Amino acid sequence: MIRVRGHVKVQVRSLASHFVPGLCALLLVLLSSASAPAQQADVVLAVGTITTNNYPGQESAGNGLGEVILHHVVTMLGDGEDFAWCAGKVVEWRRIDEVNKEQKFQQSEYADPATAIKKLGTMAPDFLIGGSISFGAGKADWTMEIRTNPGGELVDRFTGFADDDAVVDEAARIAERVLDRLCPGPWTVTGGGARIKVSGTVVKLNEAFKTVGTFPGGTANFVYSPTSRSGGTVKYVLAGGGFSGAGSGTYTIGPSGDGSTLTIKQTTTGCINRVPGSCKTNSEALTLTPVSR
Repeated sequence: MIRVRGHVKVQVRSLASHFVPGLCALLLVLLSSASAPAQQADVVLAVGTITTNNYPGQESAGNGLGEVILHHVVTMLGDGEDFAWCAGKVVEWRRIDEVNKEQKFQQSEYADPATAIKKLGTMAPDFLIGGSISFGAGKADWTMEIRTNPGGELVDRFTGFADDDAVVDEAARIAERVLDRLCPGPWTVTGGGARIKVSGTVVKLNEAFKTVGTFPGGTANFVYSPTSRSGGTVKYVLAGGGFSGAGSGTYTIGPSGDGSTLTIKQTTTGCINRVPGSCKTNSEALTLTPVSR
């Protein structure tokens, strides 16, 4: 079990390396997840069934892909990773029948009262990831779906393909698509620097966005061009009090440390037009706060 700034996440490793050790560990994870206080923007997700067309030698490919998808989702939600800001929880759902059986056993006359778990809790996912893989002629065509749980309403469906011996390599792309869909933002922007207050809205971290800064006597309009979710370049124009100017620089985005907000740190150099010696380097820190669902 990994606790990341208040969020309990199941550590699931690749099928090719290690499984979560034992049903007892699974029960403890589910129990811990159920007792963890949920935040308003929490997203609970799990991998369901990924079927195959029973191609010889690939009968277990669906389970293998599911394990690796879980591994990548947990990794991407971890400290310092691309989606660390997402208030996400991952639960192991495909083994829920085993959990139910164990619950009955723990509460039966056959369990030692001194060591039996008195109460087991499970957290049902808000979203289930499932799909299918079709093998043939050395290729693997896959279709993935995200559905609500319970109810099964379709949230997203997407497809892809790979060599038949490399379908597990698609797991990272699938995990990224899932988290992009379930944790897309938007965020409100607040903060600033010396004598400037900045505000705005960010819809997606990998798309251009704008903010507006106000300072005594003028405004600065910032335009951000991401090269990745974690940062990029920024330009601005400023005006007010009969003067104008422009500047540019870089910015980075990372977790702020409280488990839900992000921090933009930007450094720019700008000049006031036609004013010699006016060029100056500035640094600002901005906070991205998720808009409540």
